[in-house]
Amino acid sequence: MIHLLLTVRWLDDRYHGLLAREGPPEWPPSPYRLFQALVAGVARQGELDSALGQSLEWLQKLDPPIIIAPRSRPGQTTKRFVPNNDADKKPDRQNRLTEKISSPTLMLDPPVIHYLWQVHKCEPETETAIREAARCLTVFGWGIDMAYADAQLITDDKIHEVSGVRWYPRRGVQQDNGQLRVPIANTQENTLSDLRHAHQSAVGRLEHGKPLKMVRKPKVFDRVFYESKERLLARPHVVFELRQGDGELLPYPQNMLVHIAGMVRHLAIEAMTQFPPEGVNDDWIETYVAGHARNGDTEHKQFSYLPLPSIGFAHTNPAIRRVMIASPSGDDGWLQQLALHLAGRQLKPTAETKIKHPATLVRVQGTKVVVPFYTKPSGIWASVTPVILPGHSDHKPSKTRKLIERALEQAGIEQSCEFEWSAFSHFPKSLSAHKYDREKRPTGYIRPSHLLTQTAVHLKLRFNGGVEVPGPLAIGAGRHCGFGVLARTDIS
Repeated sequence: MIHLLLTVRWLDDRYHGLLAREGPPEWPPSPYRLFQALVAGVARQGELDSALGQSLEWLQKLDPPIIIAPRSRPGQTTKRFVPNNDADKKPDRQNRLTEKISSPTLMLDPPVIHYLWQVHKCEPETETAIREAARCLTVFGWGIDMAYADAQLITDDKIHEVSGVRWYPRRGVQQDNGQLRVPIANTQENTLSDLRHAHQSAVGRLEHGKPLKMVRKPKVFDRVFYESKERLLARPHVVFELRQGDGELLPYPQNMLVHIAGMVRHLAIEAMTQFPPEGVNDDWIETYVAGHARNGDTEHKQFSYLPLPSIGFAHTNPAIRRVMIASPSGDDGWLQQLALHLAGRQLKPTAETKIKHPATLVRVQGTKVVVPFYTKPSGIWASVTPVILPGHSDHKPSKTRKLIERALEQAGIEQSCEFEWSAFSHFPKSLSAHKYDREKRPTGYIRPSHLLTQTAVHLKLRFNGGVEVPGPLAIGAGRHCGFGVLARTDIS
């Protein structure tokens, strides 16, 4: 497999590009911004209708590239006041100043960024034209961000030689923070022609004897989430409150959280049976919604139903008042469809639950008091509910450690971390991981029957290198029904 590597080098270690006119800073610079800079450079040479312009048409059809960028940190935001050229009727300069905000990104490594596209085929003349187009680039960011670029084709074995923080495109992710613009080419219009039209409208906005025309802004592009170790992808999730008929939250005993998980799972099966997404397999509800893995399935995926004990304050009653549903990364669409059809549904109690007045699921919109403790990024996490390990430790520390490492791997936690375990949670009102007390009476959390024989512990994770990992995090054999749910430790 060959790859197109386009490298941009700045003359300074500051980048001033913003996601919008008022910010926030854009980092890394989006593939769309790179495409704009290439189009501007080629147009400046008068070559948009030549082979150079045709190479850009080819480039916009490629899938979003991997970005390999220097480490960075936000610079100081500065406000400047410059003359407003639209208000030059007043001769007094001080009365027609307008505010201009700059929020630079400071590069901590050499100011070099790479864009890496996977290319199935590239003709020699196209490669030559792309290299020439790259050399037309003179600015990357604001007008003060002087830069130059080059391009080349490389093979797989050369990719590891390119140094920097790797940012990977993740299509289908609907998380707001981290969306970058990318050029597109569809049957209706493409990014290159759209930029041409926007430029023409700017050039033709003035016509003698006629009113000033509006400038057409570029609008043909897509948005793709970019993930790296500096901006980890949060697992898609939605949260519902358990509301009673009088509007009050239902406080359900935390030791019976598996009941809430079971009732919500039942409603999910019911809702998706009535309104299944388009294009799913016949057994999708059985495997993905109900969570029953096929025999021999090594890549089983499913919804997780996670009742959330109330935490965060010294005198908080730790009862269950909210439930979170999480999906694997990239399955945001299925999760949102499920959330749409669950909102307003009433829990259906069983003989075990014995709820006199079943609660209704009310979707939580925006930030709530408890939810951020389970979702906001942190470098240190601890289990609120016990982690049920994938096996029995036989009370051997070495075997416990191996089981924890396997549980982390199964949960998809790839970041390097240190951990410690105990029978007791970091959160004082959480129940212990014990099944029985000293008198052999059942204690702790009620477990599903298939998890009764496995070892349970409370965990505390500390991620290495100052990495902050976003939630929700759920680890262990019971991670799909409310066990092994972690929360940030920087709360009381």
